[in-house]
Amino acid sequence: MKIELKTERHNPHMKRKELQIAVDHENEPTPTKAAVQQLAVKQLGHNADNTEVRSIHTEGGIGKSVAKVFVWSEKKPEKPAKKEKKAKMQAK
Repeated sequence: MKIELKTERHNPHMKRKELQIAVDHENEPTPTKAAVQQLAVKQLGHNADNTEVRSIHTEGGIGKSVAKVFVWSEKKPEKPAKKEKKAKMQAK
């Protein structure tokens, strides 16, 4: 499996880089987000804690996918649990 950086955009408001990566996985199933994250970290030299694979879209039957990856300047923000969100909403 190989990856190639297609586009890189810096988003200063969100303090992250937004990458579009082409993934070549000929004769293999669509890779998982974790597998794409590990390849991106290894080949592009980013920190695993700051790298998040948002989506992977496979082109029909040709063994190629496009992944959207965010690389945060700081440690990526944690999403609040649903119970915490619900408790905050009820407290208001």
